[in-house]
Amino acid sequence: MGAALAVSPALDKAQAATRVAAGNKTAPAGDAKAAAITARRTLGTGKAAFKVSALGFGVMGMTYNRSWHPDKKQCVRLLREAMDRGVTLFDTAIIYGPLNNEELTGEALGEFRGKVNVTTKFGHEVINGKATGRQDSRPATIRRYCEESLKRLRTDVIPMFYQHRFDPNTPVEDVAGTIADLIKEGKVLRWGMCEVSPDTIRKAHAVYPLTAIQSEYHLMHRDVEKNGVLDVCRELGIGFVPYSPMNRGFLGGDLNEYTEFDPHNDNRTTHGFTPEAMRANYRIVNVLQRFGRERGMTAAQLALGWLLQLLQVWLTIGNKRQ
Repeated sequence: MGAALAVSPALDKAQAATRVAAGNKTAPAGDAKAAAITARRTLGTGKAAFKVSALGFGVMGMTYNRSWHPDKKQCVRLLREAMDRGVTLFDTAIIYGPLNNEELTGEALGEFRGKVNVTTKFGHEVINGKATGRQDSRPATIRRYCEESLKRLRTDVIPMFYQHRFDPNTPVEDVAGTIADLIKEGKVLRWGMCEVSPDTIRKAHAVYPLTAIQSEYHLMHRDVEKNGVLDVCRELGIGFVPYSPMNRGFLGGDLNEYTEFDPHNDNRTTHGFTPEAMRANYRIVNVLQRFGRERGMTAAQLALGWLLQLLQVWLTIGNKRQ
C-alpha cells in the first residue's frame, strides 16, 4: 500500500490556494464566497489513517516568526473562514510563540472539534513560556506537554501529535512508546515526526505506526526526493506533509531584496533570506509569474499546484509498484 499525502500551506497563501487542489470547485475571481477546497487525501494507512483536506493551514505565522501579523480578531476570522472554505487540517506547535499560537488556534477552532483537526507538535523545550533552544522528548515531558496542549487547544484529544525535532538524548523507541500509551489513553489519536532521517522513521514506525512525516519541501528545497524520506514513507505507507510549500512566502512574490524582517520575530534571516540572495533568486518568481499570467494563475497557485500534482504522481507510481 502506498502512502497518501497532504500539503500544509503557509498562512499568507491559504486563500490563494483554493483554486489549485485537484477536484476543487472554484468560482470566478470576484465570487470569493463560492471558492472551496473539496479534495481530500488520506495520510497514513491502516489504524494510522487520517483523512484530511488536500490543503491544510499552517497557523504559525499568525503569531510567530513572520514579522508583522494581524490582530487576534482578524486571525480568528481568517481561521474560521478557512474552515468554512473546506480546510480540515490546521497545524500549530508548542514552540510557536511559544504557547500563544496554540492558544489562538484553540480560541478560534476549539469549539469545532469533529469538523476540523488541529495537529500540534512537542519536542522543543519551553520553560516558563520561553524557548531554551534545547530538545526534550523524555516520556515525562511528552506527557506534560500533551496535557498542556490539550488545555490550550480547548479539546480533550489531539488528532495528531508530532515530535517537532529529533531529541538525540532520548531513544526514538521511548518517544514512540510514550505516544502509544497516550493513544491507548485516548489523549492522542495519531502521531508523526518532523525532519527526521529514514532510519529514525523506520525505528519509530516499528514501535507504533506513524501517520505522517513533516519536512520542508517546495520548488527551491527538494532534499526529500534524494535523502530517502519520500521513499521510506511510500514503502511503509506513511503520509507526507510538506511545510513551507512557498518557501516562507518567497515563491508567492511577496518578498524581495527590499523586504525588511522584524529581527525579534522572524527566522527568515537565519534561512538565507539576504537582499543579495532574494535579488538573485527572484528570477524563479518571475518565471512563475510569466507562466501563470497566461493561464490566469498567480505564482503562489502555481507553486502549490506543482507540489500537489508532483506528490499525487509520486503516490500513483508508488501504488503501482506495490
